[in-house]
Amino acid sequence: MTSPAVMVPTSTATERTSVVRDIVRRYVVTLIVLSAVVAAAPSFVPHGHAPARPRMFMDGLFGNWLQWDAWWYVAIAEHGYTYRPRHMSAVAFFPVYPLVLRGLAATLPGGVPVMALLVTTACGLATLLLFHRWCAARLSPAGSLLAVSVMAFYPYAWFLYGTAYSDALFLLLVLSAFLALEADRPILAGLIGALATATRPTGVVLVIGLVAVALDRRGLLGGSSVRSRFRRSDAGILLSVAGLAVWCMWLAIRFGNAFAFIETEGARGWNQAPGLRTWFKLSFFDHIRHSPPSVWIPLVVQAVLCLAFILSVPAVARRFGRGYGIYVLATAVVPAISTSDFMGVGRYLLPAFPVFALVGVALERRRLAARFVPATLAGTLVAGTALFASGYYLT
Repeated sequence: MTSPAVMVPTSTATERTSVVRDIVRRYVVTLIVLSAVVAAAPSFVPHGHAPARPRMFMDGLFGNWLQWDAWWYVAIAEHGYTYRPRHMSAVAFFPVYPLVLRGLAATLPGGVPVMALLVTTACGLATLLLFHRWCAARLSPAGSLLAVSVMAFYPYAWFLYGTAYSDALFLLLVLSAFLALEADRPILAGLIGALATATRPTGVVLVIGLVAVALDRRGLLGGSSVRSRFRRSDAGILLSVAGLAVWCMWLAIRFGNAFAFIETEGARGWNQAPGLRTWFKLSFFDHIRHSPPSVWIPLVVQAVLCLAFILSVPAVARRFGRGYGIYVLATAVVPAISTSDFMGVGRYLLPAFPVFALVGVALERRRLAARFVPATLAGTLVAGTALFASGYYLT
């Protein structure tokens, strides 16, 4: 039986303001620490194998945030899309984030790289604030803050603090869509969802999640009673598919291939083409057998995390409803299936925010763990940030 969300008393405006200030303060401190790590890490960590990255204003301090896929996003924002069949191409990267960068860079000083870091920073902070709002309706004040800490210190959360990647923007849109749906504004949720599905290839999980939560809110997923009748306006959540549809239409018109982003994922170097080799993770097992530990350990860590998130689904469904359980399952399974060796899954799990809330609930009951777990996570976040800034491909 699906359990309704546990509601807690509404806090006063003064309490809400105090919480917001606390989250902002913690975020700023973490950002400063991680930025110092990014600047200093290449001096004491052996360099990895990252390709040449973009350069920016105050490059010595902030430039190492621009590793790996940042080159693609900056190039798209500056020069537009390119596509070469069966080769790594810019069409693998969805358009909303680079469009935002291009628009801001055209009106504000600093250029695209500076705008990329500022957009990610702003979206990262807004994400934590919106996540707290979602938690506050379900958890105690202490549990809500612990949940925010777990997300903020998640080992791959450096994508919320300064990288030129679309993850922070995507997560902000995901949370905004769910909050709009819970405010009984399904059309708005669908419109926000459309932006999300045009931001990341994994945006389809949001469509699944919105539909599942909407059905659960109407008591159509096997709950004990119908909470309210299904209305025509509820179909507004299906607008979330529009972002992906418009992107495919543009690719068809511009390059003659509506699914060019899928085709280019299979190019040599990315090797993520749909098929048995990807679905059965043959590359993953090849790496374990033949690659050095520095290669396969990050893959195993991400595989274990993926399994942990999947195993959390029943608990998420019991605590927050079956709709959110289905959403978490989709968020973990879709990238797990679509990657050949689990590379990338670590950050793809960030949108599975109900799992972080679940951990916050568990920590609230254990005073020692409530101190130890966030501190340990913060240590892994610092270590991961240092390695990323030094050119190691971790996720």
